[in-house]
Amino acid sequence: MSRRLVSILVFLGVLGAALSAAAVESPDVAFATIEDHVTRVVDGDTLELRSGETVRLLGIDTPETNEPLYLDAKLLLFRLVCHKTVRLELDQVHYDVYYRLLAHVYVETEDGWILANAEMVRAGLADLLFIPPNGRYKEYFEITLYEAMLARRGLWGTVPGTLSVAELEADLMTCITEVVAVAFHIGRVEETRNELVLYAAEGAFGFNVRIPLEETDAFTLGDLDALIGVRATAVGVLGCELRLGPYIAVDSPGQLVLHVE
Repeated sequence: MSRRLVSILVFLGVLGAALSAAAVESPDVAFATIEDHVTRVVDGDTLELRSGETVRLLGIDTPETNEPLYLDAKLLLFRLVCHKTVRLELDQVHYDVYYRLLAHVYVETEDGWILANAEMVRAGLADLLFIPPNGRYKEYFEITLYEAMLARRGLWGTVPGTLSVAELEADLMTCITEVVAVAFHIGRVEETRNELVLYAAEGAFGFNVRIPLEETDAFTLGDLDALIGVRATAVGVLGCELRLGPYIAVDSPGQLVLHVE
């Protein structure tokens, strides 16, 4: 990652704590270098400008035509930016292979300037899509995605609230393939050839969280032995296999929060 999450603390109301992140760069309209007028919204992550440029919103990916919530995403972006003057912030690569301008799109509201890209994520109508070397605000987007997942907005499933391991196991068949948030205590940490696996101390079925080894540095987990007994919350799609048990595979720091007590 271009910028590391140095620490994550929880302050989401549904968890009864506080979430904050040091060294996370937040969007700032002061870095926008282009001003133009939006004439048309193509879909949830693409728009057209009066200048003739087609703009692809950086960092996000919204549903395609005929996919669930396609129209919801398009309508939200329309309400945010269409027929309004916007400011664009570019990253390192300015155009994609389709010659669309890649940009963070700011629009002014009564409460000040907001980043439309992030608002799509916050509403649960966009997943993340960062293609290196473009990666500005990646950690900010990851935290925003976590909040949307936890609140079950838009794309992120129908299982409400944060489940204990016991509650998960009691309704396992309903939860499989859904986005869930599971609170647990880390009972065991194992490293396989490809993954770091955090096993819950609770439960009978071996609930675990799986982190690709190539992504572990981004999670700033520190001393692995010190993780034993730590309370954590993981959010993501629940999988279940006979060998692995019920598990959540995470590849973004925003999907795993360690609770400091």
